[in-house]
This record gives sequence, C-alpha cells and structure tokens, in this order.
Amino acid sequence: MSRRANYVVAYEATERGREAIELGVALARLTDSELRICLVLPQSTSVPAKVPNSAADFVGIVAQQAQLWLDEAAAFVPADVDASTHLLWAESTSEGLIEAATSFDSDRIVVGAARTGILRRFTIGSVANALLHASPVPVALAPRGYRAPEQISRITCAIGTRPGWQALLDSMVAISEDLEVELRFVTLVEVDAGSSRPVSSDAHLLTVLDYFSEREKTRGILSTEVAEGPSVEAAVEALGWRDDEIAFVGSSRLASPSRIFLGTTANRMLHSLPVPLIVVPNDAV
Repeated sequence: MSRRANYVVAYEATERGREAIELGVALARLTDSELRICLVLPQSTSVPAKVPNSAADFVGIVAQQAQLWLDEAAAFVPADVDASTHLLWAESTSEGLIEAATSFDSDRIVVGAARTGILRRFTIGSVANALLHASPVPVALAPRGYRAPEQISRITCAIGTRPGWQALLDSMVAISEDLEVELRFVTLVEVDAGSSRPVSSDAHLLTVLDYFSEREKTRGILSTEVAEGPSVEAAVEALGWRDDEIAFVGSSRLASPSRIFLGTTANRMLHSLPVPLIVVPNDAV
C-alpha cells in the first residue's frame, strides 16, 4: 500500500494562520493528502523539571489556550479534507515546523504571508524566511487573503535556464501524477524597450517540455509560455493568472543539498505573484 502524502500547516490564531490552512486545503484536495496542523510554542514556556507550581500553572494555561486555537483551526477544515492538530514546543517556530515535517515524513510545509502584504501579494515574514533558507521539503506560501478554490485547475512552473531545473521538473512529475490538471511551463525574461527576447528562451522551454513529457503521467494539457517585461515583476504581471492556480519555482543553486535557498528571481517574483507559490529544494524529487 502506497504512503499517503501529508502536509505540515503552520498555524497561528491570525489571518496568516487561516490563509495557511486554506492553502493546505487546496493542496490536500489536489493530491488527496492529509493535513498536520501545527501550532508551535516557544520552548522557554514549556515546563522544566522541579519548577514552582505557579510556573507549571502558567504553562498549563498557555497550553490550554493553544489547544483552543487548534480547535478553532480544525473548524476551518472542510469535511472533505482529513486533518489532525498538533501542539509543539521548540526553540523557534521554523525549527518546530521542520522537526514536525521530519517526524511526520511530510511532503511540504505550508505557511501564510506576513500582514504587510497588499493587494493579495506576498510579504515574507520571519518564519517563512527561515524556512526558505533551511527547509528540507518544499515550502508552500499563501498570499494575503487566500481562500481555497473547489479544485486547483492549473499549475504553473517557472523554469530557469541554469543547472538544477530538472529537480523542479521531477517535483512537478511527482505532484501531478494521474491528475487532470493543466500544466504551464514559463520562462521569465527581462527585455529592455526596443529589444527582442533571446531565442534561447523558447529553445529551453522545448527542452523542458521534452524532459517532462518523457516522465509525466498526468492527464492534463501541457503548455509553454515566455513572459517578457522590463523587470521580473513586470514579466510575472504579464502572465494571466487564475484564482484556482498555484505556481512552482526551484531553489537557488546556492542552496545546500536537500535544502531551500530562495534565489533573487524567485524573491522578485513574489512581489507580483497573485497565487500561492511552492519553492522546491534543489534536489527534491
């Protein structure tokens, strides 16, 4: 019997936590996966040995409140999605989430955007930033105000030309297996006014399409697109986006093996991207 995928969802009792759950729900529906909704409390508030009763009472109150927040989180999950809640203690939220992903053998960690984002755009908070430099599994980022569609209908994969793009394609093969979903492969090109895009962009996308077509088992439509603009942000905005879509991007080549490091292009994409983004480690499969 094959293992059922599961995703760690970073929860807090804020809109950011709700948005993380909404993205978790969307991904769970797409891949028939389970959610592990995790609330991480600072290790400094846990109970050390031989503490005064007052300290133990305080910790108990904190844990009780955290469990109430988790109960509220569970209520956000629709009946068609399987989910469990987990109260964790760790030195930092990001450390606790990574430990949970390892313990649960999770396929992704899902987080929400920081609250300074506007117009459904991303702002990376401290937890997401830490995960994007250390997570051993893909990190899924929900934009501000995100709500889960009934079903994700298209996945867009932003493909660069530098070595390592095959790992991103392998991740796409894994998530899209047997799904009836559209797959779009795009390359972002910065083009100055009056100049034309390099021919190599189109040629590379054909190489990408050949690589994926030899391995994929999806039943959806495949397409390619070169997005042009005077900046990465403008190129992203030039693409048409759907409310029921997610995007994939690979980790920077500077990342350590099996770890994420958000590259410059991906970071600039976030400024204009209106849909969830999944960042894949540089040798994820």
